[in-house]
Amino acid sequence: MKIHQIVPSIYPNDAIGNEVMLMRDLLREWGYESDIFAIDIHPSVRARPYREYENESSPQNILIYHFAIGSEISQFIKTLPDKKLMIYHNITPSHFFCGINDNIMLTLKKGREELKSLSQEFDLALADSEYNRIELERAGYDKSCVLPLLIDFSKYTTFNQDLLDEFSDDWVNIIFVGRIVPNKKHEDIIKAFYYYKCINPKSRLFLPGGYDNNEPYFQALQSLVQRLNVSDVHFLGKVPFDDLVSYYMLSDVFLCMSEHEGFNVPIVESMYFGIPIIAYNSSAIPYTLGNAGILVNKKDYCKLAELMDIIASDVKLKERLIHVQRERFKEFELGKTSIKFRQIINTLINGIDGAISD
Repeated sequence: MKIHQIVPSIYPNDAIGNEVMLMRDLLREWGYESDIFAIDIHPSVRARPYREYENESSPQNILIYHFAIGSEISQFIKTLPDKKLMIYHNITPSHFFCGINDNIMLTLKKGREELKSLSQEFDLALADSEYNRIELERAGYDKSCVLPLLIDFSKYTTFNQDLLDEFSDDWVNIIFVGRIVPNKKHEDIIKAFYYYKCINPKSRLFLPGGYDNNEPYFQALQSLVQRLNVSDVHFLGKVPFDDLVSYYMLSDVFLCMSEHEGFNVPIVESMYFGIPIIAYNSSAIPYTLGNAGILVNKKDYCKLAELMDIIASDVKLKERLIHVQRERFKEFELGKTSIKFRQIINTLINGIDGAISD
C-alpha cells in the first residue's frame, strides 16, 4: 500500500509544511511508499507536481489532503479512486480581510465553499483541534476526529548565540509569534504593551512573523506605534529557525490576542520553552491551551499590563504556570501524536465502522 500526501503549497519552517514532511518521514519509517504532491513547491523541498499523482492513483492507496485554503486540488481529488483522508487546518474567516486585502478575502470565501463541497469525498476527516473538528461536523463531515498537529521538538535545540548575547539583560521581553495579518490582532498586543511599558520601561516586545511592507494592516500597525510613541517594539519579519528559538529563549511572557486560530503552534512552543502564556479566549485557543496558561475573556489593556507585570515579577506564580503548561505540553509530544496518527492510518486501512471518537 502507498500513502501519499497532497497539499496546495509546501514550504519549510511552515507549520503545515513541517507536518507534511514529518508525516512523510514517519510513513516511510513504517514501511509505506510515501511522497508529497503540491502546486507550489519550495526549491528545498523534495515534492512532485500534483498532476503527477494521476499516474500514482489507485483504490489501494491512501491519499491525505491537507486543507487550509481553496485550490484547484479540491476538484482534482474528486476524480480519484483512492481512500481519502482530509486533515483540516482551518480557514481564516474572510471578514478579517474585508477592506484590507480583497484578493485574500475572496480566496478564503472560496475555500470555505470548497470545504462544504468536499464533505462526501473523504473516508475520514481529521482536525488538529476540537474547534476545527466542530467546523468539519457543521460542514457535513460525518466521520471526524482530532489529531493534534505533529511537531518534532527535537529540532528546537539550535539557537543564535549573538541574539542571546544582545538581549540577555535585566529587561522583560514580551513575545508573540505569528504572521502579521488582521486576525492575529497585533494592534491589541501593542496597546497592552504600551501600558506595560509605563509600568516597566525596561521591556521589549518581540514580534517575529512575516509581513508585507505594503499591506494596509502592517502600515496601520506602524502608525499605531508612532501615535502611541512606544519604543522597543520589534517587528522582526520571518526569522530563521535558529533566531526564532533564540527569541523564545529570551522571552518572559507570551501574549496572544488573536481572534482566530485553528490550532496555534506558538502556544505549544511557548509551553516547550517554559514561557508563561496569556491568551485571548477565542477560536481554537482554549482547546490548545487546555487548563494551562491564563485565558482572558476581555481585552482590557491596563489589566493585561498589570497581569504581565505580576507574572514577570512573581517568581512562584511564574513557576506554577510553567509547571502546568509543561504538563499540558505532554499531549503534544511527538511520541504521543505519532502513535495516534499510526492508529488512524491502521483504522483507515482496516475499514471504518461508524464515526471515530477520541
